[in-house]
Amino acid sequence: MIKGEMFDVTIPEDFNLGSFILDINLEEGRGAKTALYHGGDIYSFDDLWSLTSRMGNVLRELGVEPENRVMLGLGDSPAWVAGWIAVMKIGAVGTHVYTYLNAHDYEYLLELVRPKVAIVDAETLPRFREAMNGKQRVPALLVSGPVDDLGPGEFSLDAMLAAASDQLTPEPTNCNDLAFWNFSSGTTGKPKGVPHMHRDGLVSYLSSNSILQYREDDIVLRVPKLFFHYSRDHLFWSLRNGAASVVFEERTSTQGVFDLIAKTKPTVLVNVPTMMRAMIQTPKEQRPDMSSLRRLMSSGEPLTAPLYKEWLEEFGIEAVNRFGSAETTLGYLSNMPGTVMPGSSGKVAPLVTLRLVDEDGNDVAKGEPGRLLVHSGASGMYYEREYEKSLETFPGGGWVNTGDIFTQDDQDYFWYVSRADDMLKISGVWVAPMEIERGIQTSPLVAEAAVLGIDDADGLKRLRAFVVLANGEAISQDCAEALKQYCKETLAPHKFPTRIEFLAALPKTGQGKIDRRYLRENAAP
Repeated sequence: MIKGEMFDVTIPEDFNLGSFILDINLEEGRGAKTALYHGGDIYSFDDLWSLTSRMGNVLRELGVEPENRVMLGLGDSPAWVAGWIAVMKIGAVGTHVYTYLNAHDYEYLLELVRPKVAIVDAETLPRFREAMNGKQRVPALLVSGPVDDLGPGEFSLDAMLAAASDQLTPEPTNCNDLAFWNFSSGTTGKPKGVPHMHRDGLVSYLSSNSILQYREDDIVLRVPKLFFHYSRDHLFWSLRNGAASVVFEERTSTQGVFDLIAKTKPTVLVNVPTMMRAMIQTPKEQRPDMSSLRRLMSSGEPLTAPLYKEWLEEFGIEAVNRFGSAETTLGYLSNMPGTVMPGSSGKVAPLVTLRLVDEDGNDVAKGEPGRLLVHSGASGMYYEREYEKSLETFPGGGWVNTGDIFTQDDQDYFWYVSRADDMLKISGVWVAPMEIERGIQTSPLVAEAAVLGIDDADGLKRLRAFVVLANGEAISQDCAEALKQYCKETLAPHKFPTRIEFLAALPKTGQGKIDRRYLRENAAP
């Protein structure tokens, strides 16, 4: 068992997370300061406070009461930001979904969440309509932006905001009332909803702020969209500290990120390893001046040591990598600014206690792989309508079974090994595919790789590597033979992939992670 920095935390019984995020900026005289950059528009904290108040009154007009759920299914925008804060301010429960899902995905999520209101835009409206078609229980649709053909149960957000009062009385919520949901990754099944209380958000902020320390003069640009809780929390914790944030509806692209860096001159870039790789591969003459950046944050997937070192060589900006989950709603492992250990997931974060345990629940020795258990005051307690899975993931006493395998070194840095259910027994020896991926990715021929255990004709697990070549290298027999030889020279015999498949790109989930389920289901026989 190892603890991060511990300090006294006082959680008021009467506590509203929405008010906590926003209102301090007006109380401390930052009302006129920029809060959001959105396209050519600039929103001050006064503007955001007014928009949030109007949004809260609109939701109340549509019948949203305390504990009702509201779903956000619109692009990143001031309306998204104000909507999320307003939901919590009026005592309702916020949920948010990816904006590029199919109608059948929305159908599943709407049935799981059962929101009173869903806030959508012109992009998502048709798929929400399809998902709701023929259903007995449907939410009111609050549609952002210009839409001409609103039907029954559909309302213009812009029109209702224009008519609403900008004076809002927040609901006097208890710290133990539900405030929001996170969704766990759906890479191995459908997303699972994790309800969180107002108090969870406060603990998450206090832990994260000890590391991130957003400043009033910061401008924050986030690569992942706001429907990723990692990105959402960075937005709101930075707003709490008076920093400005950049929001944009467009799908994230390398060129789009570079354009926003050139336009807004951010001081903090919240990134993911996949985008870091894409930025490195962009020719220097096509990159903007990035000297405004003082810090880069990375999360969402492991940041390997080779990628970190290549990033540092290319851009000279330290990348602070963190590791967290929807269940804990905080980064429970984090590298610290100035003491980054490349390739590691960092040390235990403040207000967090960790254990690495074996299959019998006993603590393992340093250097030995173990399943990671997390304890903090920010963790959820169950999955919505997932009783058996809840018992497995939330064993009680505030602990969360992450299902991730880590090792802890002598300096108390934690190193990601794999998902517990990804471990494979090859030739009688347990193997972690992630370890093999890291080995393959040290080859100069490789830009990205994924390794899976695929059943052969005899039903035996065999290691298969899916590889994207670096620098536009053409797929050839010579290239394949060179990579096989590299594997033989650098990997133990039982870790050598029996088959290597070359792809133009690895499929990704909505969270930007490698879609291993897709690879497994579509692997060549």
